Amino acid sequence: MKPPMDLIVYYEGANSIESWVSKLLPGYKPTFKKLPTSNKQEAFAQLPKYVSDILYLDKPDIIISGTVDGVHEKPIFSIELAACTPQYQHALQRFPRMLASVENSCPSILIMALEKSENNGGDRLYRRSQAIDYGAVRLMDIFGVPAFVFDWPTKDGLLQFEGSDALPPLNSTEMKELSAYLLDAIGAFKNADYMAALMKQPRTRALIDKSRQRAYGDGAPTIERPGGGTGAASKVKLEKLKTADLLAKIISDGRSTKNLLNHVPGHITSRTESVVMYPTRVVKHAGDPYVGMLCYYDIAFCRVGDVNRDRQYNLIAYCKGVKKAEMENAMSSFKDKTCPLGDAISTKNIVSYSYHLRNGCSHTKSKPIRIYAEMADMIVFEDGVLFGG
Repeated sequence: MKPPMDLIVYYEGANSIESWVSKLLPGYKPTFKKLPTSNKQEAFAQLPKYVSDILYLDKPDIIISGTVDGVHEKPIFSIELAACTPQYQHALQRFPRMLASVENSCPSILIMALEKSENNGGDRLYRRSQAIDYGAVRLMDIFGVPAFVFDWPTKDGLLQFEGSDALPPLNSTEMKELSAYLLDAIGAFKNADYMAALMKQPRTRALIDKSRQRAYGDGAPTIERPGGGTGAASKVKLEKLKTADLLAKIISDGRSTKNLLNHVPGHITSRTESVVMYPTRVVKHAGDPYVGMLCYYDIAFCRVGDVNRDRQYNLIAYCKGVKKAEMENAMSSFKDKTCPLGDAISTKNIVSYSYHLRNGCSHTKSKPIRIYAEMADMIVFEDGVLFGG
C-alpha cells in the first residue's frame, strides 16, 4: 500500500546516499534530486524557495521534504553527515548548516562521532566539543524547532561505515534510532501543524532530555569558556566588552576615526555590551572555521529571539591582520565575474538574470560574505569598519 504522501530528498554528495536514505525510510520510495554544488549555479535559481532559503547560510548534506497534496512541498528534516574529527573548530564548522535549517522551520540532525582518532593514524583521540551539543539545544530553545546531534558509530576511535559507502552503518543502534525518529517525523508531518505534532512525539521529548544532559552536564559553555569544560576550547579568545569601550578601542587601535561615532547604527549603540571574537580571515579559505564560530557565538551567547536584531549583546568580528580590501576585492570579483546584472540578457544567463532581478545577490555571494553580512553587527578590519544591517 502506497503511503498517503510523497517524499522528496535533496542531497549533495555520492549517489550512494540514495540507497542509504531509502533504507533509512523503509516503506517509502522518495524522489531524489541533486543539490547544486554552488548557489551561483543556474540550478540554484530553479530550486523551490524553501530549499534555497535553507541553503542561504550553508548547505546541509540532505534535505528530506514531503507533500501531502502532490503540489506543495515543505521540509521535514535536514541531515548533516560530519566524518571529521569532532573537536571545537571542526564541530562548529557544521553549525551554520543546523542554523540554516532551523531558522527556516526545518528540523535538523547532525551526525558526528562522539570520539574519533586523529586522521593521520596517530593515537590522539578527539572528543566531540560540548559546544555543538549546547548550540543545538540553544537552537531549539530559540526557534522551537528540533535540532539534535546523533553519534556516528565508532570502534576503537575509527568511524564505522555502511559497507563500502562512507556513511553511518544502518544496523547500528544510533541509526536505528534515527530511522525510527524520522518515521515518527513523517507521521507528524501529515498533521496540519507539523511542528506542534513533532514536538509532542515521545521520541522528540526523549531526545531533548538527552541533548540537555549533554549540553549542560559539565556546566554550560560561557563567554569565558565557549567550548565548555576545561580543554583547549576554553582558551579560544572571546570576550565581552562594554560597547562604549569597544568603540574607544577601535579608535585607539587606529582602525577608524572619531567620525565613526557619527555613523554607528542605533541598534548597536543601544546594546551596552558586545561579544568580541578575533578572526584572522573573512573570505579566504571559505572563512573557516570562523564563520561557524560566528554563528555559534550568536546563538549560544547573544541571541534572545528568532531574528538577529533580537540580541542582548552585539556580535563583533575584530579581525587580526585583515584589511578591508579582502572584502572589497571579493565583492568586486563577484560583480565582474558572477553577478549577471551588468551583462546583456542572453540565453546563457536568462534564468540567473531573472533570479537576480527578484532576489538581488543575497544568495549568490560567497558563503563567508553571506554569513558575516548576516551575523556580524560589526566587522572591524585593520583599516576600516563595516556595520551589520
